[in-house]
Amino acid sequence: MRPWNRVNLALGLIAAGLLVLLVWPPHGPEQQRLTALETQRLTSIRIERADRLVLGLARGDDGWRLDYPVRASAEQRRVAQLLAVARAPVQQEFSASGSLADYGLAQPEAVLQLDDIRLAFGDRDPVQRSRYVLVGDRIRVIDDVYFNLLTLPVGHFAAD
Repeated sequence: MRPWNRVNLALGLIAAGLLVLLVWPPHGPEQQRLTALETQRLTSIRIERADRLVLGLARGDDGWRLDYPVRASAEQRRVAQLLAVARAPVQQEFSASGSLADYGLAQPEAVLQLDDIRLAFGDRDPVQRSRYVLVGDRIRVIDDVYFNLLTLPVGHFAAD
């Protein structure tokens, strides 16, 4: 075998090994989620901003319906996107024993109420593009894209 063929073969094996490591499924523990809620069992969704209710949804026999500020059928797919917030992957978690104001949680920007679970959304972490969320006595950090779902207008959730 020629020397260059050996080099090419070695490089090919290294590349194949790196590819396997890249696509191989991780064997670590399952990533923590914002809540352990089973969203298919929820019956009520409320969104508050500035201590004022801006959106209310209720689940009935025929699926989700808007019940505040208007009564109308809800777009089920869009409600499912909103429910995905409950299962958002947590990037970091720590005790809320410090000052909530340091994280914008003394006066949250938005509150998502899922049945009796209250999720208070505070400041955005400017470095990680993530958001602080108060869940019980713990502060969890999730991707900021989930917060954006709480800022959508009511019409976004109404069925056309």
